[in-house]
Amino acid sequence: MIDTFYRIILTKCNANENLKALSRFLVKEFNLSDRKADFIVNNPPAILGDMKNLENVDLSLQHLQGLKTECAVKTVIKDKRLPFSIQQNQLKWISKEFSKTLRACVETTLFYVTVEPIDIDMLLPSLLVKKEALEETFRYSDSVFIIDDNTFILLGFASDRDGSDVIFDKIINFMVTHIHRDIIINIGMSIIPEDGKSFYDLMAVAKKKLFSFKKDVAGISQRVETAQDNIQLHKRETSLSDLQVFSLCFNKARGKFYNDLTALPPDVLWGALSRISISDQKKFFLKLPHDSPLTPFLAEKIKNQSDQADVETAKKKVRRVISEMQLVENLKERGQNHKQIIGALNRIETIFNIPDIALRVYNIASDPESDADDIADIILIDPSLSIKILKIVNSPFYGRSGQMNSIKDAVVILGRDEVINMAFGLSLAKSFLEADLKGMMNPEMLWRHSMETALVAKYLCEGLPDMKNMGAFTAGLLHDLGKVYLIENFSNLYTLVMERSKDHEIQTGAIEQELLGMDHGSIGRMIGENWNLPVSLVQAIGFHHQPSAAHDYSSFAAIIGFADYLVNMASAQDGLQRQKVKQLFKVDHMIMMKKLFNEFNTRFIENAFEDTLRILSESAELLKRVA
Repeated sequence: MIDTFYRIILTKCNANENLKALSRFLVKEFNLSDRKADFIVNNPPAILGDMKNLENVDLSLQHLQGLKTECAVKTVIKDKRLPFSIQQNQLKWISKEFSKTLRACVETTLFYVTVEPIDIDMLLPSLLVKKEALEETFRYSDSVFIIDDNTFILLGFASDRDGSDVIFDKIINFMVTHIHRDIIINIGMSIIPEDGKSFYDLMAVAKKKLFSFKKDVAGISQRVETAQDNIQLHKRETSLSDLQVFSLCFNKARGKFYNDLTALPPDVLWGALSRISISDQKKFFLKLPHDSPLTPFLAEKIKNQSDQADVETAKKKVRRVISEMQLVENLKERGQNHKQIIGALNRIETIFNIPDIALRVYNIASDPESDADDIADIILIDPSLSIKILKIVNSPFYGRSGQMNSIKDAVVILGRDEVINMAFGLSLAKSFLEADLKGMMNPEMLWRHSMETALVAKYLCEGLPDMKNMGAFTAGLLHDLGKVYLIENFSNLYTLVMERSKDHEIQTGAIEQELLGMDHGSIGRMIGENWNLPVSLVQAIGFHHQPSAAHDYSSFAAIIGFADYLVNMASAQDGLQRQKVKQLFKVDHMIMMKKLFNEFNTRFIENAFEDTLRILSESAELLKRVA
């Protein structure tokens, strides 16, 4: 799997009168130690960190600019085949150099070099500081790529295994002269094309043949140990700093624990939040219910990064909350449950099998040459599926004056994508609605909720051309797929989830996070990936409760989450239930929905709720019969 991140590099610091403020910002935003932050401020350039979200990058850059620094942002790729993240342009350039070497039929040596201090308390300057000197040292026959503060790749052109000793010596001499005398230098080597013809192949060999060198009384001496036997540096036992306590608290807070934090006085809550990174502040903020009274207060504080904060009181309050909740024990229990569930999900025999009819429908959808007859022939293989589709398309939901008497008519009138999405979703949903729910949930009620969410999601997408054919109906049907898996495979754990949800009046998704370290959306996403569903569906299922985490389809995930919220609100029996349902629709959803609808506000939500009641009322007979 390949992930893309954005690397922030501090290139220059002009904050002579604000060095302490800059250091404090680096500590909380990039999780650096105080010593490391001070060192970077006084010895730029250096890498501050990698971020996934561009909005977080923009926020950090705004504050860094306000502190009179100059920064660069580089797109980096994280690939499990490599021991580091690498800039996109570097990867392209290295691939280009490999191609030249192979075309020229000459041997080239790849050197993989990392540096580390002998003493754990020692701080080393970034290799970026010595970029020009490093390139100058090898400029005549070699190419150097500085990967990060402690790593670089060197391509020694026209250099074979026998001629590598000269380059080894040059690398060691450079490091000792320009970085520090008391260091450990790790060097791995591989040969093109003898050891491989791709960068990944060469890196795999270089990692296995990694040797360490260190400076001692006698000078530079080669160690015979490979990387697996490298020096184990002494790790000091240290108590958690205030930053670590706050970060641990706000990042791990779930369920009742999260509610305990939001119940703190606003100024005390900000006192704690102000000490952690802006990205972590935002994560906490996005989880708030959309109508929380904290929303405007924290929005202003996070935007302006107000310094007026009661930090001392916050320390006492937050530490007390941690103590009362026995955070360490809860995290341990959560970790064990998470490991157990992930282990089961990785065993393919524990996953629902995708129905044959769904596979056939998917294949038809992937064939642009398929016509109405082809689609109808596939759907007619399953008579019950055909009946369900005709009942839906002839229901008041579609509001058509004439009856559609055949699947082919439905395809011709509604379009191939519409009917394929409906058939695909209904055939997939059949597999998990036949699961054993252990008496914990009524299968017919679950099916009804899934159908209602599907209809409302499809309705919400009608005025959004980009989402009209994205599969909202299918996503709505499958959004609770992970919940069914948990009940069928981990009934004891899920019984506890449901009990705590009832006792504390907290939505099950938040309790799932608290007890399991993941919610039913995450589990549904993994099953969807196992089924090889389209990415849009996988992300909508996986992130309907936290849409901003669905980086490619966050708006689509928000639509499914909003539909789920509206349907749950429509079925709420009293004020207490409605208050519980409100937790489903978070600030995260509000932000995403405002990007889709210019006039998205309280009145919009009220109108959508009225439309939902109408749709469910008009579809009552349909839902009863289809179920």
